[in-house]
Amino acid sequence: MQSVPINEAKTRLSALIHAVEQGEDVVLTRHGKPVVRLVAETAEGPSQAERDKRAAQALADLRAFRALWRPLQPGEKKLDWKELRDEGRRY
Repeated sequence: MQSVPINEAKTRLSALIHAVEQGEDVVLTRHGKPVVRLVAETAEGPSQAERDKRAAQALADLRAFRALWRPLQPGEKKLDWKELRDEGRRY
């Protein structure tokens, strides 16, 4: 693991990035204290099956949320956003 002061890292950034790409740990320090750890970005993301599962769950959640709503009944007035905002406020 390399520990590099931030002011030195500014001049050696390309070399530090190359070291991280090779699998080395690099920690940037300020006054001898660790501040930042450089890590390589992984190209891996969720699999197609995981994305499909998340999408199906999101659709199920939306359908459940939609089922909570009902149309206004005759004689019911629409709620005004100002009334909702002021609900419970003291004047």
